[in-house]
Amino acid sequence: MLKISNSIEPIILASFVMPILLAGILIWFFISYQKKKFQNENDKKDALLREQALLIEKHQAIEAERTRIAAEMHDDLGSGLTTIRYLSEKAIVNAKSPGEIAQITRIAEHSNRLVRNMSEIIWAMNARFDNAESLVSYLRRFASELLEEHHIRLQFQITGNTLDDIPVSAEKRRNIFLVVKEALHNSIKYSGSSAIEMNINMGNNLQMTILEKEGKGFNPDQANGNGNGIYNMRKRMESIDGTIDFVQLPSGMEISLSIPITQSHVEV
Repeated sequence: MLKISNSIEPIILASFVMPILLAGILIWFFISYQKKKFQNENDKKDALLREQALLIEKHQAIEAERTRIAAEMHDDLGSGLTTIRYLSEKAIVNAKSPGEIAQITRIAEHSNRLVRNMSEIIWAMNARFDNAESLVSYLRRFASELLEEHHIRLQFQITGNTLDDIPVSAEKRRNIFLVVKEALHNSIKYSGSSAIEMNINMGNNLQMTILEKEGKGFNPDQANGNGNGIYNMRKRMESIDGTIDFVQLPSGMEISLSIPITQSHVEV
C-alpha cells in the first residue's frame, strides 16, 4: 500500500501544478498582449499627433507664403500701377490734342482698373484676412464704393453671431466676393434699381440677401443667356458647398446666398 501511495503523489502534485502553470502562462500571454496593444495604440496616437503637427506646420507655411506674396505684390506691382495712374492723370493735364487726351485717358482707366483688381487679389491672397470680419468689411466697402459711383443708395445690415474668430478660407472669401461682385454688376446693368439693401446673418451658415429696390429686376435665365455671369455665380457657390437663389420681385430682385461656415475646422 505504501508503494501505491508513493506513485499517486506525483500524479496528485502534477494535477495541482499543471493548472497553476498553465494559468500563469495564460496570464503572462494576456499581460504581454495588453502591453503590446497599449504600445501599438500609443504608437498610433504618436503618429497621428506627428501627422497633425505636420499639417499645422504646412498650413502655417502656406499662410506665411501667401502673406509674403501679397506683401510683395502690394509693394512692387501695386506701387508701380499707382505710379502709372498718377503719371497718366498728370499727362492728361499737359496733353495738347484731343487724340492725346483720349489715349492717355485710356491708359489712366486701365491703370485704375488694374489697381482695383490688384487690391482684390492682394486681399484674397493675404492669410491675415481669412476670417468673417474681414470678409464682411471688404464686401461692405466694395459695395459702398461701387454703388456710390452709380448713384445707388446702399443699406447694409449685419445680424446673428459676432464675427470675431470665425475662420473663412481664402477660397471661400474669393468666391463669395466674386459672386457678390457679379450680383451687384448685374443689378446695376439690368435692374435699374435706385437702392440696394444687403443683409448678412452669421450663424452656422453665412446667409446673405441682396435686395434690389425701386427697380424692375431681371430674369436670371435671360441674363445667363447673354453671358456666363449667372452660370459662373452658381458654379462658384457649388465649389464652396453654398447655394444661390434668384427671385424676381414686382419692383426689383432678391438674391439669396447661403454658405456653410464652421468655427473649428481649419482649411488648408
